Amino acid sequence: GELYNILSEKAIPCICQDFPDPLHARRERWVPFMRSLAEKHSSTDGGDASNVILVGHSSGAQAALRYAEQYKLRGVVLVSATYSDLGDAHERASGYYPQGESNLYQFDKMKSNCKNWIQFHSDDDPFIPLFEAEKIRDGLGLKSDGTDGYNMLPGRSHFFEFDEDILNAVLSLC
Repeated sequence: GELYNILSEKAIPCICQDFPDPLHARRERWVPFMRSLAEKHSSTDGGDASNVILVGHSSGAQAALRYAEQYKLRGVVLVSATYSDLGDAHERASGYYPQGESNLYQFDKMKSNCKNWIQFHSDDDPFIPLFEAEKIRDGLGLKSDGTDGYNMLPGRSHFFEFDEDILNAVLSLC
């Protein structure tokens, strides 16, 4: 996408490729795939697999949250993240979402593994109500005043289009 192109033009190493299981976006496939990419690319440039900034949109945001429960990261940018499966059986089957008292988010582990969080949501997202994003914000301890990570941007829908604010967020973490 455009974010990848701009970062590449700035000589910032980044990866944008198709994920396995795109229709179902299952946690059991996506999180290990993300880790394999981090390890593969860090080994080729002599880097560190924890020197990674994840940008996750929608299901990708859920994958980024769960990745951060297990692995250290430089930063995470969440776009249109939801707390629950919203009652959707297909989303529930992906394995990301809490179910009653099981599969709870481990926000303490996420915050321990990653100190830099930036979250974006829109007031008119047609799929994910604002209160869902606010539950993620609260779990991560982000502030809504623009100083510590949470950005509610009016009129951006589900962030289908390139967004300069997201680019600037990523650049701020580089």
